Amino acid sequence: MPVSDQSRHTLLRSNVFDQFEELSGSVIGWELDFCQLSKSDSPFYLEQIAGSSVFVSRAYLPSSFYQRGSCAPGYRTVSILAFGSGPSSWRWCYENVTHDSMLVMPKGGEFESVSGPEFDSIHISLSIPLLERVAETQFGVSLRELMPDDRCFCPQGGVHLSSLRRILQQLTTGPQSATAQLKLTPTLEVEMASVVLKCLDAGRARCPQGPRSKRMHTLARALDIIAAQDTARLNIGNLVEQLGVSRRTLENAFCDALGISPAAFLKALRLQRLNRALLSADDESVRISELARSNGFNHLGQLASDYRDMFGELPSVTLSRVLSSACGSPGPTAA
Repeated sequence: MPVSDQSRHTLLRSNVFDQFEELSGSVIGWELDFCQLSKSDSPFYLEQIAGSSVFVSRAYLPSSFYQRGSCAPGYRTVSILAFGSGPSSWRWCYENVTHDSMLVMPKGGEFESVSGPEFDSIHISLSIPLLERVAETQFGVSLRELMPDDRCFCPQGGVHLSSLRRILQQLTTGPQSATAQLKLTPTLEVEMASVVLKCLDAGRARCPQGPRSKRMHTLARALDIIAAQDTARLNIGNLVEQLGVSRRTLENAFCDALGISPAAFLKALRLQRLNRALLSADDESVRISELARSNGFNHLGQLASDYRDMFGELPSVTLSRVLSSACGSPGPTAA
């Protein structure tokens, strides 16, 4: 969350992480649930900068992810692809996000997105009082006229989005650890709020259209069911029965939007939750076999192979490393 000192610029965290769960545990101000969909061959990166009324975060995710969650209350968050980022795909609330797009997270509501490999994004959280003041003094209208309370999508940010990127390029360092040229001062915060509102005013911002096909409606319903139920006991047969669709329809919906089958998505979600449980282990009484079964894995040999394919190490190595770190001793050097 932004700090209260009116003249303070604070680099809260700029770290490289080998595992995504270590990065997600460092994110400040967001309530997020992630599912890693593909193996990572390079480190993750997170940078967070706090001013008095603005909070900026930049994240680099080398592998594909499904994300679901909500932003910090009392702020409106806008997100863009970072300058110079690769050709990563990004689908947010069923809209395809490009380098020309800017999206606005809902006020107090949930969102979901799917990002491809080499995903480099920047998220700017601006306090609602700051935005209200800028809207009234510079535009002569209420904030709601420029920025609806619901999620909002600006497909063409134009020259104002370019201006915002220039500011962010000088404010953040990125994975290459460049030297920041700007400080997040109150004056710069007002300028950033003004540029964001200009983007929305000139870019014909609209609400995302949501799922527009039968397949996308099927996917949306399936993801809601998965989020609400115990994935350890949920299988494709259960899911198809609850949705009232054929296996082929469900398969096509997942493959079109996420690039993987529904079975692969469920397995990735279970692996993510097992990884999270191992990384939070705090004593030697933890048993991998018990955690595995509680997350729906009954074949430990296959689990070990799947886990290593996703996270680059065996579950036993993850657990040993975490426990060794807690004890202050070095972890194992081999699986």
